[in-house]
Amino acid sequence: MTSKKMLPVRIVLYVCGGCLLLIGLLAALNIYSRMPLTGALQTWALKLEGAGSWWRAAVMLAGLTMIAVGLNDVDSKNTGGNALNSKLVRRPIKRMFPLFLLPTFAAFCIGFLYPFVKGLFLSFTKFKITRDWEWSGLANYKSIFSDAGFTHAFWYTAAFTLVSLIVINVFAFAVAYALTRGMRGSNVFRTVFFMPNLIGGIVLGYIWSTIFEGILIHYDTSLVLESKFGFWGLIILMAWQQIGYMMIIYIAGIQAVPEDIIEAAKIDGASAWKTLWHVTIPNVMPSITICTFLTLTNSFKLFDQNIALTGGRPFDGDIHTTEMLALNIYRALYETKTSRGPGQAKAVVFFILVATISIIQLSATRKKEVQQ
Repeated sequence: MTSKKMLPVRIVLYVCGGCLLLIGLLAALNIYSRMPLTGALQTWALKLEGAGSWWRAAVMLAGLTMIAVGLNDVDSKNTGGNALNSKLVRRPIKRMFPLFLLPTFAAFCIGFLYPFVKGLFLSFTKFKITRDWEWSGLANYKSIFSDAGFTHAFWYTAAFTLVSLIVINVFAFAVAYALTRGMRGSNVFRTVFFMPNLIGGIVLGYIWSTIFEGILIHYDTSLVLESKFGFWGLIILMAWQQIGYMMIIYIAGIQAVPEDIIEAAKIDGASAWKTLWHVTIPNVMPSITICTFLTLTNSFKLFDQNIALTGGRPFDGDIHTTEMLALNIYRALYETKTSRGPGQAKAVVFFILVATISIIQLSATRKKEVQQ
């Protein structure tokens, strides 16, 4: 069937799917009970709102599926010599795509999309439990920007991210470069450097806390008594855990550099430093992009190591001097006796911040990648 003949069908699918999605979403957010509905419409809406979460999820999933089916337009362009392949392979796969896509799509909607939308909505409300909320507009966002603890956590996290970004990537690249020079036992060293990444963050935090306290006790101080020790303790812990992982990515990038380019540089008389700076590093930019992205996101999202190593201590009034953003959001959500709205608003701001920085970083580093 041609694309023009399918247009009315797709429009119906879009409209019906959008209506089902909206109906299920409003029921999940408990909005029907606050709407001026009457008669049978009110009875039906309240029944849907009172139904189990699986029923509401099924309604929203049905709507998303209808929209997805409408978007799945069969390719009707002229494929020339590939026409046989298009008819026998591509078209049946496209027609049966819901059978293959629906399980993963359902998991994505239930595990990510729905919680994200509901969290975004709750950031504009005053609530203790998600079913009992009161609309407050932008009050939560106004309160968090006047929160000294949140402001301190933001700048502390930014400083930590910048330092860890430099330390982890410089050391990881240096180790990777050394282990690709044909030295003996390089495979053993790769395994040893990678092993810290296999240990969980909470366990690492307590291990390094014991190590640091054992050293600092000889100087009559502690990791949780001076914020500078907490900061550098987190840097050392993060570097020890992440350098081996980033090293593996850099090794893959270095080994993918074409040998003929390196040989040409040597023939032209380039020194080892110039070869590294002008040949190897430009060709390893895809690995640098990946490692920079991972380091940025992991540093901003650091939580378990932070709570295990310092727990935000030492305290300066209401400010936890070694508290990072993720830990600050956790405390705002689960250690409050009033509304959890400000904590949810912090989580939304945190998501926007990490997403924006990551997109800018990816865009900037990809422009410097060399096309081979």
